[in-house]
Amino acid sequence: MTMNREEIRKAVADAVVSFARSEAEAAIKSIDLDDVQKMVEAQMKNLTDPLEAEIQTTTSWWVKIRNRLYITLMQQAVKAIVADVKQKIA
Repeated sequence: MTMNREEIRKAVADAVVSFARSEAEAAIKSIDLDDVQKMVEAQMKNLTDPLEAEIQTTTSWWVKIRNRLYITLMQQAVKAIVADVKQKIA
């Protein structure tokens, strides 16, 4: 049986899509989400360090409480997002 040009094009496209999908799945499964969480937490220091500095230098209890709340919310958000990604990948 010979294939016409359109059938060949479809067969090649299907093979490429299948290969790309399997490579993407393998790449996603190889990601160490604990490393991702550590990396995000390290980057989060750029956000939390100024808040911590303000906590140390201000006399305002409102600012201290607000900043502590912001820091706690950011930390919890990172943990929740990484946990959600872990669940969806697994």
